[in-house]
Amino acid sequence: MNLEHLDKEEYKDVPLLKMIDNRHGDLPFFIRRYTMGNFTPELHRHEYMQINYVYQGKAEHVVNNHHFEVIKGDIFVIPPYIPHMIVSSDESCAEIFEFEFMPSFINRDFKNIENAESFLDFAYIEPFLVSENLVRPRLNLLGGIQIEVEDILNEVLREFNSRKPGYILLVRSLLLKLLVLVGREFTEFLENAEARPIYDRHRDAILNAVKYIDTHYAEDLSMERVSKVSALSQSYFSYLFKSITSKTFIEYLNDIRVANALELLRNTDKKVIDISYEVGYNNVNHFNRIFKRQMGITPLSYRKQEEKY
Repeated sequence: MNLEHLDKEEYKDVPLLKMIDNRHGDLPFFIRRYTMGNFTPELHRHEYMQINYVYQGKAEHVVNNHHFEVIKGDIFVIPPYIPHMIVSSDESCAEIFEFEFMPSFINRDFKNIENAESFLDFAYIEPFLVSENLVRPRLNLLGGIQIEVEDILNEVLREFNSRKPGYILLVRSLLLKLLVLVGREFTEFLENAEARPIYDRHRDAILNAVKYIDTHYAEDLSMERVSKVSALSQSYFSYLFKSITSKTFIEYLNDIRVANALELLRNTDKKVIDISYEVGYNNVNHFNRIFKRQMGITPLSYRKQEEKY
């Protein structure tokens, strides 16, 4: 999953950390348990997702210029490119699990598992709602679920440190289990919280945008236009659209246009240039490039290929 389009210009001066900065080889994940008193925090971003769990004590989490106290049992997710930092509390030296992973590490597996949608709400929608002071930026785990999450994190840490044969597959399965548990907890939280309509409204805005694109793909569509229809800012729309559909606005639009072009190429005798205009491209050369990039052949070659069968 390419998330570089989420790298906002306004954050360009905030240091961006890459997975390789962990100096652990080319692994798509990293985990550590650290004590806050060992370093001086700095506002930063990362190209990967990060799960933080407060194992002991309390600290202060800064995200979207808002400060929140986090305590033992709190778990929170920082999606790629969101500036944040964790600051030590004067009263307590917090111990924190930091579990980082590239979205691609679990993307294929995660799409079809239970509570995926709820976890994505927690991971992607919540940081933006935090900036609007609409929700609290974490879950607090209690009782059995707290013990289960700590057991998972400790097992991942052991696997990461020992690196025995098969450890990558085992870490992936443990991560997926962790995300399912977090999704369940977040679902229960929403069922008993006033914030539920807020999350539903933001997700519904993107689903309505998808329907709008499906209907108006042949027109001169821009993200600005569709985001206005959704009543969301362009940056927020871009972020949510990617997290919910797994595609950028342009990727989704091109997919719809090419799919309709395929139908016209197979079932009509219309010229390629006319099909290009009909599905929303006002430049046939651009249409040919997009089509070939997706299909591996030109529109004309595709038609000739279909005519053989």
